[in-house]
Formats: sequence, structure tokens, C-alpha cells
Amino acid sequence: MIGISTRGIQYDDAFSILLARRTVGEIIQGTAADTMPPLYYLILHFWQYMGTSIAFQRLPGIIFSLGIIAVVYKIVYQVENKNAAIWTAAILAVSPLQYYHAQDLRMYSLSTFFILVWDWGALQLIRCENPQKMPVWKWMVIIISGAAALYSHALAGFGLLVPFVFLLLKKDWQHFKFLIGAGLLVGILYLPWLIHVPGQIAKVQRAFWTPVPGVVEVLQSISMILGDIPVPPVVLGLVLFCSLSVSTVCTVVYFRSRKTLKTVLFFILMGLVPPVILLLLSYALRPMFVARGFLSAYVGVSACIGIAAARARPVEKMLIGAFVLLAAICTLPNSIMFNQFPRSPFFQAAEYLQTEVNDRDVILHDNKLSYFPFEVYAPELNSQFLADQPGSANDTLALQTQTALDLFPQVLPTALKGSSRFFFVVFQQTIKEYQAAGGHPIIKQMNALAGQPVLHSFGDLDVLEYSFSQVKP
Repeated sequence: MIGISTRGIQYDDAFSILLARRTVGEIIQGTAADTMPPLYYLILHFWQYMGTSIAFQRLPGIIFSLGIIAVVYKIVYQVENKNAAIWTAAILAVSPLQYYHAQDLRMYSLSTFFILVWDWGALQLIRCENPQKMPVWKWMVIIISGAAALYSHALAGFGLLVPFVFLLLKKDWQHFKFLIGAGLLVGILYLPWLIHVPGQIAKVQRAFWTPVPGVVEVLQSISMILGDIPVPPVVLGLVLFCSLSVSTVCTVVYFRSRKTLKTVLFFILMGLVPPVILLLLSYALRPMFVARGFLSAYVGVSACIGIAAARARPVEKMLIGAFVLLAAICTLPNSIMFNQFPRSPFFQAAEYLQTEVNDRDVILHDNKLSYFPFEVYAPELNSQFLADQPGSANDTLALQTQTALDLFPQVLPTALKGSSRFFFVVFQQTIKEYQAAGGHPIIKQMNALAGQPVLHSFGDLDVLEYSFSQVKP
């Protein structure tokens, strides 16, 4: 809950809020052309009937994040013991990655929660000697949670593969065929949306600017076990050191208790299967190694650490606890206070413009990444945004989604028509990127139209104020 009201939003958060405000039909229409399925937006849509403040709209993510901790506690308790379950829950409770995605106005904690419920149900099936006698309600939990996970995130299916791999390694064909049956029922429930998946996966790759994963991406993924990014390089190095140190201590513990490693196999697979598959597919097909796509893997790794801590000697327990806390203490303040791209200080800039502009002024955004947060913070402003370059990595807002949102980009002459003064909102990083090419093309056009602007800076966000009265004869 820390920073729930003061922590800034980013484009993705604003997109969720704005799309959830639309009708159910428009939400489905918009998500069909977007990167993600509709379940989270539908939940947020009905949640907004009870309140629309940003803090209130963050509560579903927090609730599902707490649900993640509760479910994995239950799983570890049943597979290992209460002590290991407490350690696992404690590690997740201070996880910067959990904190970030709990307050994110996105579907990540939702999809992870349903993947874990699916895992719980699959373990109930695996532990049942005669699956035919398993209670109907447990079958319903398996099927509904599996379908809900798929309707939550485009890459959730990779997280659902863990129990299948586990049973294959165990050569447990009896339980495997029953799980296959449950999977087929999940697939039937998912059929109405299945036709949109190929296009959505293709958009995921473009929307996240996903590079072909290399050593850097793998190391970043390892550091996120106990931390999160972006953070200053020193913090990133320290968190990576903590993650590797905890991994070393856990390896020693597991080597010492290697005769009882069978109970940990499921959690090891949770931590390995989704990222390894995405890593392989990134080289075989197209890059899709997105850490947010395998958050359930981090929960599995946390369970492995928790079980190791429960089995460890006193000094080893202290080392594990100290490294976990050190990583959290170093990372959490940055996550709470972070106000740079993509979470630039949009609220402060919007608040300033609310006091400065009049009805004839136009606020023009360089792109949708700054426009959408402004539309949430200050919808009364006369704000417009320029279209992304067609076919570029930024070109992710499909026409069908624009229609559902009733928000369309503008071209420069049309956007400024009838105005005597206008404000251009642009990220400083964007200006720097254009320097090698001779300057930002839109700024050059506006300078030619209205002379040099008055600069107002808000963190890494620039607001350029132009007045046509400045035009020289």
C-alpha cells in the first residue's frame, strides 16, 4: 500500500483505466486488437463503479498479489511444511517485483494468481490416488483457473505447462491423462478468444520492444529474483550479488539434503519452464523473453528459497534472510519514488497546465505515451497526440483499439487549427535521440511556425510553450 496514492502512473496504467471506462462490448473490441485478453479490463470496469481514484483502482492488483502469497503458502505448506511456507510467504511479502506489479494497473498479478491456483489444483490431482474420486469442486478450480489465466495474459499458457512437465518427468501417465483432459476443457473455454492469440503475441513482441535475449537480459532476469528494474547500476549490481549469493547458499543446502529433493522438483520446474521455453522460442521464432510474462516463475524460485531456508542451518538462515532483506531495502525506495520514463511526472505537468491554459489553447503530445496519463489526470484539458510512425516499434495502438477508446491521433496542422497558443509535450530522451539527425522534426516545424518556445521542464518531461504572436513578419 506504500505510495498507492502518490506513485505516478505510466502509459500502460492509463490505457487500462481508459479502456476499462468503456462498455463491455468496446472493451472486448479494443482488447481483440491489443496485446492482452480482456479479463483484467472487465474486472477493472466493474470495479470502477465503486470508485475511480487511482489508489482505489490499484486495489484489485494488490488483492490478487496478496492472493499469490496466500496460495503459494498453501502449496508449500502441503508439499513441504509450515516453516518453509512461512519463509516463502515472507520472501514474497518484501519482494520489490511483487510490490511493483501489485500496484501496476495491469493484469500481471491477476494472471500469476490464476496460474498458481491452477498449480494448486494440479497438485491436488497429483496427490489423489484415484483422480476419478477427486471432488468435483477441485476439478472446477483447475478448469476455471486455467481458463482465467489464459484470459488474463497472452503468455500465461507457458506458466500452465509446469504440471504437465512434472508428470512427464515422473512418468506418471495415469495423472497425466487426467490433467490432459482438464487442459482440453480449459482449451474449450478459451476457444472464443483463441483466434486472436497469434496477432496478440505478434503485438506483444512489438509493444515491449523485446530484443533477442542475451547475457544482459538473463542477468537482469536473475537480479529480479530479489529486486526489480530499472534501478541505478550500483543497486542493480548489489541486487544481482544478493541473488547469486542466495542461490549459492540454497545450492549448498540442497546438495546436503539431496536425498529429499523430490519435493522441490515442482517448484524448480515453476522457476525454469516458462522462462526457458520463452528463451528458446525467442531464438527459434521471434523475441518474446519478457520477464512480466513469467512472473509465476519468480514465485516458484521464491518457494525454492523458502524451502532451502527452512532446511538450512542457523548461519545459512541468517545469510538468506539478510540477502533477501538487503535486496528489498535497496530496491523498494527506488520503486516507490521512481519518477522517470515511463513513469515521468505527468501529474505535476498536468497540474501546471491546468492553471495556465485557456479554452483556445491546445496541448499537443509527441506521442500516446504522455497523452494517455494526461487524459487520466486532467481529462478536461484540450489535449491531442500525434500518431506513431507506421510500422515502428511504437506503433502499437491499433485502429480497432482507438475506435473502442474513442481516442485518435492527429496530424500537426489539424491539431493546431484555430489556436493562438499551444504546448508541445515531449520526453527529453526523445529530443536527445533526434539530435544526431539534426533535431526533432516536429519541434523544427513548430519553431518555423511560431518561433522559439518557452521551456517548462518536469523531471524528464519537457513542455514547450509556443505562441503565434511570436511569429516574425
